[in-house]
Order: sequence, then structure tokens, then C-alpha cells
Amino acid sequence: MRTIEAVTDIAAGPAEIWAVLTDFPRYPEWSAYLQRIDGRAEPGARLRLVEGPPGEKPYVVRVPVLEATPGVRLAWAATIPGFAWLPTAIFTGTHEFVLHELPGGTTRFTHREHFGGLIARLTAEGAKGADEGFEAFNAALKRRVEQLR
Repeated sequence: MRTIEAVTDIAAGPAEIWAVLTDFPRYPEWSAYLQRIDGRAEPGARLRLVEGPPGEKPYVVRVPVLEATPGVRLAWAATIPGFAWLPTAIFTGTHEFVLHELPGGTTRFTHREHFGGLIARLTAEGAKGADEGFEAFNAALKRRVEQLR
């Protein structure tokens, strides 16, 4: 299983970050990697994501929300199932944002995805441009949250 992770400290509390993170209609104003999210940050809800690394053609995925604990964790999962003759999933990805409050009014924001399934076993790379995209998303979120303070 491959994991991509980007960690950024943001000078704001978890509630402030959560408010920006879950304000999906405003993503086009500040986020280049996750360009658009339609849906609600509620467990069991389905999200429609338009995403891709900056400069690349975006792709659309539909995912169920696994967890939406305000100020703590937002997670969703993507799966491409196998076939009757191939019971292993072709691809799985669990995407999560974790907020951890630090002393002094700062929050550590962790943006992570765990890749599994057959495709993940065949490549060590993971999704093209994801590392850079995650870093870009974190930097954009940090700018957005800290500008709103």
C-alpha cells in the first residue's frame, strides 16, 4: 500500500480550518488541486470531486464520505472493484484530512491518501502529481484560512 502525505501547520484553530475545509462551494476561489467539490461533509453522503494536479486536465470521481468529525477528521473513499474472476479490488483510495490542535493557537493539518488494490501493488508512484497537488492544496488552505483571520 502506498501513502501520500502532506503536513502543514496553520496559524488558526481547528474550527476555523474546518469551516474553510468544508465550505465546498468556495473551493474554486482558492484551491487548484481539488478544484470543485459538490455534496455535504456528512458520513454516508456522496461527494462529486473535480480534481487533478495544477496544469493537468482534471478528472471527476464520486466518493462516499466515511467520516466528518468537525475540527478533527474528514475522510472519503474511492474504490474500483474487481471482477468475478478477479476478486481483488483494482484500486482503493482512502483520502483524509486530519486536524490536530497544537499549543499557541496553531493546528497541524495532515492531508493523506492511502492507496491499495491491484494497481497500487503494480506501481510505487501512486496518482500522477498527487504529492505536488497535496502540497499545493495545503499551502492554498493555509493562505485562505490565515487571510480570513
